[in-house]
Amino acid sequence: MAIFSACPPTAVTFTQTPCCKPNSRTSDTTMNPQQDYILIATQYSYYSAKVRACLQYKRLPYTERASNFQALFQDVLPRTGEAKFPVVFCPNGELLNDSCDIVEALEQRHPERPLSPEDPVLKLACLLLETLCDEFFIAPFIYYRWIPEDTRQWALGMFQTVIHTDLDDPALREQSAGISNIVAEGIQAKVRKLGQDREDVQALSRQLTHRILDAIEQRLNQQRFLLGKRPSLADVALMNGLFGHIYMDPCDAGEYLRRHCTKLSMWMMRMHAAAGEASDGQLDNDPQLAEFLAQLATPFAAMAQAVWHAVEKGISSTDSDTLPPSFGPLSVTIEGVEVSSASSPYVAWKLQRVMNAYRELSFEDQQSADTLLADTGFLPLLKTDPAWHLEKAGTAIRWVAKK
Repeated sequence: MAIFSACPPTAVTFTQTPCCKPNSRTSDTTMNPQQDYILIATQYSYYSAKVRACLQYKRLPYTERASNFQALFQDVLPRTGEAKFPVVFCPNGELLNDSCDIVEALEQRHPERPLSPEDPVLKLACLLLETLCDEFFIAPFIYYRWIPEDTRQWALGMFQTVIHTDLDDPALREQSAGISNIVAEGIQAKVRKLGQDREDVQALSRQLTHRILDAIEQRLNQQRFLLGKRPSLADVALMNGLFGHIYMDPCDAGEYLRRHCTKLSMWMMRMHAAAGEASDGQLDNDPQLAEFLAQLATPFAAMAQAVWHAVEKGISSTDSDTLPPSFGPLSVTIEGVEVSSASSPYVAWKLQRVMNAYRELSFEDQQSADTLLADTGFLPLLKTDPAWHLEKAGTAIRWVAKK
C-alpha cells in the first residue's frame, strides 16, 4: 500500500487529520445505498494496478475515485488511521486495504473467475511472484522515478495534479498545497536509504530492471499469460510495479519496454482491461516455469534472507509483541554491489505467507516445489520453521509464539 507512489508500507504516512472542515459535498464512499465497489487509487501508484486488474478480471462493478486530498483525509484516514491507498470500500460498508489483502478478500468473496490456481504448487509460485513484485522489485524500479532529474521533476508535478484531481473546494485545495511536497520528500528519503544516490546502485537498478523486463517478455513469447492461457494471481501481482511505475512513467525503462517488449506491452493492456479476458484456459507447471522464476527471484534471495534473519533477531531481543516498522537498516550484496534495505517486519510477514504455503504442501507437492524453486535461492528460507509466527492487524505486525 502506498501514498501516491511506490513506497514500502512503512513509508511516510499521515496519521492525524489535518485541520480542515468536511466538504459539504457528500462523499461517494458514504452514499447509501452503495451498489458498486469503490476503489480509491491512481494510475501512477505502484500498488494500485494489482487491485484494479483483480476487479477487472472478476468483472466486479466498481467505481474508481481519485486518491485526492478529500478521499485520503476525509474518507480513508478516519476509517484506517492512515492516509494510504489503494483502498476498496465494499457495498456492505466494509473497507479493505493493503493490496494483497484486498485481492485475497475479493477472491474469497467472488470465487468465480478465480485468480488463485487450484494446483497448490502453482499457488506457491504465485505468492512468491507477488512478494517479489510488491517488496523487492521496488528497489530497482524506484530509481527511474526519483533519481533522473527529469523524471523526478515530472513526479513532483504529477503528485500535485493527483492530489488536486476532482477537488473543487477552494479551501481543500489550499490546505492540500504542501502535502505532495511532504510526501515526495518522504519517498526520496527512502530512495536515499536504499543507496540509490550511488552510481553503482543505480547501474545495478538499471541492470535488474532490464533483466526482469526481458524475462517476462520471453515468458510471454511462450504463452499468453504468465502461468498459462488465462490470468492468475501472478499476472495481477506483476501489474503493480510494471504498470504503475515502469509503463506509466516517462522514463528510460518505459521507453525500453514499449520499444523492445511488445508482448509485455500487449499483456499489460489486456490486464488493465481484464474483464474482456476468458477464464476457461489451463494453468500449467510447464518446463520453462522454473527458469522464469529463477530469473526473477535469484537476485533478491539474499535480501529476503537478510530481512527475515534481522526480524528474527529483533523478535528475540524485544519485550513487546508488537513490532516496530523496522529493526533498522541492513546491507546486502547483490551481484557484487552493496545495497541497503530495511529490516521490515511487514516484509517478513509477506515472506511468511510464502513459507506457510510451502509448509502446507503434501510431501509429493513439496518435492515438486523443490524442483520448481531449486534455482531461485528461496528454498532455504521456505524450509525455515521458526518458533513464532507473525500476525497483521491493519498495518501493525505482531509476533505470537507457536503452541
